[in-house]
Amino acid sequence: MSSFPVDGTASLADQLAQCQLALTAAQAQIAALQQEADGSDQPGATAFVQQLPTAGWLLSADGRTQALNQAFRTLLGCAAEPPLPRGPQPAGADTSFIAEAFEDPAAFRAWLRTTHRAGTTSLHQAFALADGRVVELDYLVLESTSGEHLIVGRDITERHQHLAQLRTRAHLLEQHPQPVVQLSSRGEVRYANRAAAALLAAAPDALQREAGPRLLRVGRRAWHSGQPQELILAGHSYRVAAVAGPEEEALAVYLTAAPRQQSQEENFYESILAHVPAGVIAFDAQHRYLYANPVVEPDPALRAWLIGKNNFESCARRGRPRAMAERRQALFEQALRERQEVTWEETLWYPQLGKRHHLRRFRPLFAADGSLRMVLSLGIDITERQQAEAALREHQYLVQQIVDTIPNLLCVINPANEVVFANAAFRQFFQSRGFNRPKHPDHQRDFDQFCAWNRQVLETGQVFRREISLTAEDGEVRYFQTDKRPLQRADGRLEVLTLHTDITARVAAEQEAQQAKQQAEENAQAKEMFLSRMSHEIRTPLNGVLGMALLLEKTSLTAQQQGYLTTMQQAGHQLLLLINDVLDLTKITSRPLPLAQAPFDVLSTLRGAQQTVGALATLKGLPVTIEADALSGLSLVGDAARLHQVLLNLLGNAIKFTEQGGIQLGATVVRGAPEDVTIRFWVQDTGIGIAAEEQEAIFEAFSQVNAVPFSALGGTGLGLAISDQLVRQMGSVLRLSSTPGEGSTFFFGLTLPRSEPTAAPLPAEPPRASYEELRGLHILLAEDNLVNQWITRVILEQRGVVVDVVAHGVAALEALEAQPYDAAVLDIQMPGLSGLEVTRAFRQRRSLPHVNLPIIALTANAFEADQATYLAAGMNGCVTKPFAEEELCQLLLRLTRPQPAAE
Repeated sequence: MSSFPVDGTASLADQLAQCQLALTAAQAQIAALQQEADGSDQPGATAFVQQLPTAGWLLSADGRTQALNQAFRTLLGCAAEPPLPRGPQPAGADTSFIAEAFEDPAAFRAWLRTTHRAGTTSLHQAFALADGRVVELDYLVLESTSGEHLIVGRDITERHQHLAQLRTRAHLLEQHPQPVVQLSSRGEVRYANRAAAALLAAAPDALQREAGPRLLRVGRRAWHSGQPQELILAGHSYRVAAVAGPEEEALAVYLTAAPRQQSQEENFYESILAHVPAGVIAFDAQHRYLYANPVVEPDPALRAWLIGKNNFESCARRGRPRAMAERRQALFEQALRERQEVTWEETLWYPQLGKRHHLRRFRPLFAADGSLRMVLSLGIDITERQQAEAALREHQYLVQQIVDTIPNLLCVINPANEVVFANAAFRQFFQSRGFNRPKHPDHQRDFDQFCAWNRQVLETGQVFRREISLTAEDGEVRYFQTDKRPLQRADGRLEVLTLHTDITARVAAEQEAQQAKQQAEENAQAKEMFLSRMSHEIRTPLNGVLGMALLLEKTSLTAQQQGYLTTMQQAGHQLLLLINDVLDLTKITSRPLPLAQAPFDVLSTLRGAQQTVGALATLKGLPVTIEADALSGLSLVGDAARLHQVLLNLLGNAIKFTEQGGIQLGATVVRGAPEDVTIRFWVQDTGIGIAAEEQEAIFEAFSQVNAVPFSALGGTGLGLAISDQLVRQMGSVLRLSSTPGEGSTFFFGLTLPRSEPTAAPLPAEPPRASYEELRGLHILLAEDNLVNQWITRVILEQRGVVVDVVAHGVAALEALEAQPYDAAVLDIQMPGLSGLEVTRAFRQRRSLPHVNLPIIALTANAFEADQATYLAAGMNGCVTKPFAEEELCQLLLRLTRPQPAAE
């Protein structure tokens, strides 16, 4: 079936026939005019063109211009051009300004050349002019002996626009989901859109033959009544509406589905056109409205008025600024020129809504042959989006401001090691370093290291943390704590979040602290060396004094001589105690003492301290009592020896400053838990007491109460200082409560873990001294001090020991290598070689059968570290000067006595 416009206009074939008739008439008119011009002074064809009422352009057979009338100039908009010179013009001399009047000059020239060479008539060739109008050109080959060609033109802008509207309407009608049929007066189907064609094709043959007449009858009833009529066609119910065309016999019939199906179709339209959240407009090539949906213009009357109006008319009617219309026009032309979509944003003001922002676009749609079908315009209200974007930008700005106030260097780095986000501190530090393109070799090394760490974070997904140093542009070295961790974006991208925390001040403080610590250790070491040297220098002659006293005690003495000897021994032991206190204080203040962690019975420790000072307290007639009955059987874990030392110092101090009354040693449980126990220890006396202004300094070394002369009671004031340091190392503080003339109480608390209860150990019976096993031993004694040398030799010889004596280290090493001794006693500090050097050298003589003989260090150095050094050098034991006879003899027995064989 043939297609037919719904509005009753002629078909394309009818139009072509009409044009052919018009051309024949024009040629006849040309021939007549040609005859009339034969008698004039102008050539016949030229006169004809000049008198032609329509636009005409005469060309010779070789393409030269013979005549160009004013109507042709007016048609092209070139009326202001000067007239052509009389006579023929060269080919192309006059087409330059003519071609420029067309929208596409090159296309016009190509058509002109091709048509002229063909030498045949060409009709109805449409061209767009540069000013937007559309002209139609006929190329006529005149039947004359000269073979002249005539181009006739006419303005078809209105017809072209009308046809464009018809094509648009036909296209929309063809896509219409409801059947549309045009019928002749006899019921013949002259046009059917796709939906109608499919409906008729699906009907049985008999029904299809009856469809036309039935539609015509029902359609005429609907047209005459003005009301839709019901019709059942192919098993479906329809409502029929009709419109008569210009030809009375033509009738356009519209079929709408019954109510149930109509609802589905209405939903289709509502969702696709009426309710889409976007304005949809179809324009023709001249920017005239072909279609607009309700979003563009809600008023149906105004929306109907828009059809056929151009951009400028629409903006003027709807109150849009002229500048907006001009911008739209420029963008429309850009879309046509570039043959691609153009997008822009604009702001409109509505009385009810106020200011709204829109995103608009022109999208040209082309047919399969490349011709323009229409320009589709879409408009979307982006006010809320812009508001959200503005809020997001404000939020981002706030976040950036907050992040920029952070003194840490913060950045985000993508897998290509590019900084995609950074705060002000980062930008300021790395700006001149050129993070992505380092300028300095040192900076390049830093950058390469950062890249390696970034790859590690991205590959493992683990946090990376390290302290680094970077050199600033001014040469200052800065230290940073660098933390790198994976950061996953919302779109799945994985990047690296990096935070550099400046720790330069902390590192500097640590370096200063390390230097101070090193200096303190060096000072402590120097102090220890000094005290060790002083101890050695004091203990060496003191060993001689006490040694001589020991030997003298073994001789026959009068009572008076014995008294002198006792006083001398007491003075020597008092001096030895003083030296030991000084060494203890030095060890405590130099470094923390290691505290033993062993089970002990608390009550037994108190009783041990009571027994130790019992004799001294008895001499002064002072009772020492214990207040700790509730602690019976309580076993804790700690250093019982250090606790014993503190209690002894406090008891000794109390006895020293108390003349009458008594001393109380006490302990009570402050808090008991399943895991540990807190105990408060105290020592209370009835002595002289301490004034408040002197209590703060009482724990300082070498400090005593000012009210009592130093010589009156003796002592150095080191006991409380040592006790205070020991209590602090055990995790507590030694405190004092005192009233002058009434007495003092020293107390402290300790929290210690519980242990299994243990029975109090019975004091072991001291073994009877028996040194018969020493008789016959052959030992080497190396001692450079003649007094100590003589005393040691005499003590050993009295026990039956054979002693070889040398005075320096070289002689000692030679003697040890010369013969096998049972043991050797070597002084540490000797000329030539020290005792340590002799021991190391001798132990290296692996070929000697007696290389493992026992070696005893005889030294005045009382530090435990020194003794550990002696043992590490290969010595087997150590005796500190001044030594007791039993100490040396017991050590010799232990080292030389044969050991029982292992089972």
